Amino acid sequence: MAIKLLSAKKFATNLKATIQASGRLGFTADTAKVLDLQSGKFAKFAQDDENNSLYLIIIDEGNEDAFSVRESSGYYYVPTKVMFDTLGFKYENGNIMFDLIRQSSLDDDLQGQVYFMKQRPTKNKEKKNDDIIEP
Repeated sequence: MAIKLLSAKKFATNLKATIQASGRLGFTADTAKVLDLQSGKFAKFAQDDENNSLYLIIIDEGNEDAFSVRESSGYYYVPTKVMFDTLGFKYENGNIMFDLIRQSSLDDDLQGQVYFMKQRPTKNKEKKNDDIIEP
């Protein structure tokens, strides 16, 4: 029998990304730190033909297939609106969240740090118009 110690450090951070109402893919501060996101890094995406699963690939050098990672006030995002529109994601009425699961076995094939984008099943809350005063 082989016993392997599981470190709490490895499981302390739940990596997340969110398609915001603007179409940008944004990252939590903890996720940005673990992914070592910074201006000058790039993100590529891959899609599994069989089940349409998405993969995020973080790379150090840009190319024609990569989106630049952008930063605004310490917040990191990727300008993905056109891509998510083309893929048919309906994010306008609420954010779509993903858990990012490391897939190091795909790093060589996809030439970067690969993360499976597991979509979270969430219900979008209906927007309330409580602050509208009717005459």
